[in-house]
Amino acid sequence: MHDKDFQSVQQLIALKRHEHPDDTYFEELLEEFHRRQRQDLLNRSSRSLFVERLGTWFSGTSKWSYVMGAGAAYAAIFFAAMFFWPSPEVKPELITAPIKHETQKEDMLKPDKDKEPVREVY
Repeated sequence: MHDKDFQSVQQLIALKRHEHPDDTYFEELLEEFHRRQRQDLLNRSSRSLFVERLGTWFSGTSKWSYVMGAGAAYAAIFFAAMFFWPSPEVKPELITAPIKHETQKEDMLKPDKDKEPVREVY
């Protein structure tokens, strides 16, 4: 029995060797592959796309040395500005003219003390 099964498997493999799919199968496969790639790009976040593009840009050359040098320079400038920049001594000075105090005058709406008030009816 074992020989019979082995021969049938060999015949089946020989038949399958001559089978080829149609051209439409390969066209549909290519369209399906492209559709899935586009769907994968739509499902990804913009942050991951940006990181991937940034990584691709840096992978070609040794641009990391420039980025790391610029980052270190920025950090040094920021550190110097935050800790060593002189703080301003804020002393507001108001430039004003000296005020001349006048003696208090009597209110003109009050009647004179030595005169009788005038009462006229209109």
